[in-house]
Amino acid sequence: MSFLSPEFAFFSLFFFPIYWALNSHKKLQSLFLTSISFFIYFCFSKIFALVLFLFCLYIWAMGIWIASTNLNRKRVLGFAVGLMVLILVLIFFKYFELIRQTSLSILSFLGLNVFLPALDIVAPAGISFFTFQAITYLTWRYRNPEERVSVLDTTLYLSFWPTLFAGPIFRAQDFFKQLSGPNVGLPMEISKAIYFILLGLLQKLVFANWLQNTYVDHAFEYPDIQNFISVFCAVLAYSLQIFLDFSGYTLIVTGLGLLLGYTLPINFRQPYLAINLQDFWRRWHISLSTFIRDYVYIPLGGNRKGFTREQMNLLLAMVLSGLWHGASYTFILWGFLHGLGAVFLNLLHRWSKVQVPPLASRFFTLLFIGFAWIFFRSSNIDDAWILIGSAFHFKLSIGWNVFSLLLFSTIFFALSSRASQLQTYFVGLIEVSGLAVLTISIVAIAFLLVLLGPSGVPNFIYYRF
Repeated sequence: MSFLSPEFAFFSLFFFPIYWALNSHKKLQSLFLTSISFFIYFCFSKIFALVLFLFCLYIWAMGIWIASTNLNRKRVLGFAVGLMVLILVLIFFKYFELIRQTSLSILSFLGLNVFLPALDIVAPAGISFFTFQAITYLTWRYRNPEERVSVLDTTLYLSFWPTLFAGPIFRAQDFFKQLSGPNVGLPMEISKAIYFILLGLLQKLVFANWLQNTYVDHAFEYPDIQNFISVFCAVLAYSLQIFLDFSGYTLIVTGLGLLLGYTLPINFRQPYLAINLQDFWRRWHISLSTFIRDYVYIPLGGNRKGFTREQMNLLLAMVLSGLWHGASYTFILWGFLHGLGAVFLNLLHRWSKVQVPPLASRFFTLLFIGFAWIFFRSSNIDDAWILIGSAFHFKLSIGWNVFSLLLFSTIFFALSSRASQLQTYFVGLIEVSGLAVLTISIVAIAFLLVLLGPSGVPNFIYYRF
């Protein structure tokens, strides 16, 4: 059941009133919310709903093991076993075929003709997200063994439906701090929640899908027949599409989370206003970038073991960030490019006193990010290079679509720099609107979104990961 579907809208009309009515019975409310999470996941796959349930039981049991012993050696062992099984499960579901194909290629190169059986494996929806949340849970239990967490609360955390399919990554310490708060279970900041949901729907249903259908899909599906103008439009459009799609999803689930009484982590801070790559990753998919920093980069040594080791850790962290997105060399290369770019900037800052003007720095940062997106979006590396090669076919056929995209991009960047002021204004406008005016406005906006949006129920880009 997609959050964009009419079925989900109809379902919400019944779910939220019942959920709020149960607020005086916290355990019953948590049980109801957990049951609904599994129902939504069950609508995607019955088998994977069972897998998720067993996954939750395993994580809860490992948390009990880790927290129940005073012997540090046993706690470390429980933590290590818990992490190892998590990583192996993720590798099996998500990376088995990539490992098999890579192994066959290496063995063939070495002259060894070995048969490795293929398995028809489909990864559960959102496995990357709830696995990373499980890692934060085990870490939190290891560092705070005095905490007492029931199997219901653990299951609720790992199956929490606003973040289950595509994040943002909700860390255990933040979730359980809110769960024990006095106001959880009641709607919070309703005006902001409405604003987030409507803006997210607008970003996804209208703008992201228009960019995809008009500029992106054709160029990446037929890279060999493109030219400079079409490649430029496709890369610019995809850069905007993936932001509007994923941030739109984040806005929707953040608004839904507020209606449930939970504040989800901020995932985007206008990333295309970044002045360099480090700034970009402080603004883009923040829950993932901070997770990679805290659970990969820092444990590897971070910047504590010298400049050279710091650059190696940074490069490895970015490669793992790319690999997290999918079992494909395109994602690995995308992460590697971002890692190389970050290392290059560190070397430049260390050995050069050159100060690049902010406007030029933003331009070159966007240029690099757009180039890297080519590998992220392409079906394979060969197609990516073909599309890049097509950019050298100069054919000046500038039509209305080009002007439309440039106009849209100009408006996008102008509004991005004023996002906070616009949010304050529209949230305030919603707050002062009467119930009748607000209801009519929401119905009118919903009708407009249906009218301008695509037919059918489109998927979010990050459902793939």
